[in-house]
Amino acid sequence: MRPRPRIAKERFYSVADFNREFANDAACLEYIKEQRCPNGVTKCEKCSVERKHHRVTGRTAYACDHCGNHIYPLNGTVFAKSTTSLKTWFYVIYLMGSTNSSISAKRIQRETGVTYKTAWRTSREIRRLLNNEHLQLERPTAKIDDGNATGLALEGESAASLATEARKAGELACMRIAAG
Repeated sequence: MRPRPRIAKERFYSVADFNREFANDAACLEYIKEQRCPNGVTKCEKCSVERKHHRVTGRTAYACDHCGNHIYPLNGTVFAKSTTSLKTWFYVIYLMGSTNSSISAKRIQRETGVTYKTAWRTSREIRRLLNNEHLQLERPTAKIDDGNATGLALEGESAASLATEARKAGELACMRIAAG
């Protein structure tokens, strides 16, 4: 019997890697802020100047170093008015990215410890965003069908390895799941 081909260690993004990178909600918020405002520098609405912003303790906000005006990196995202922790959202996204996205709400409930209603809502929102044809994406999308990234993955690579490779590289990978 031939041994199964394995994903190289440096290309595999494990749960331990996920927990190390996103240890708590603050790490998740910092990741979102860095994606939206690299190095914490963005245009302050009040000063009308590009300035560095620092974290406001106890809030999901960052304040301008000069005038103290707050920016909220979660505004305009699926996380904005959610009471579910950011780490739970990120873990559900990780689970959906590391499987072929056919993960059930019941499995999400068991793995995250949230209620079934929360698990169903988070998975529904993520699928809705992934399938949104009118969503303005900053990066190109990959069409994925049955776990294979057609034209983007090398032969023998799965969509999960492609997603984790993009995640490992520190990019915010956007993928659209092809309904089939």
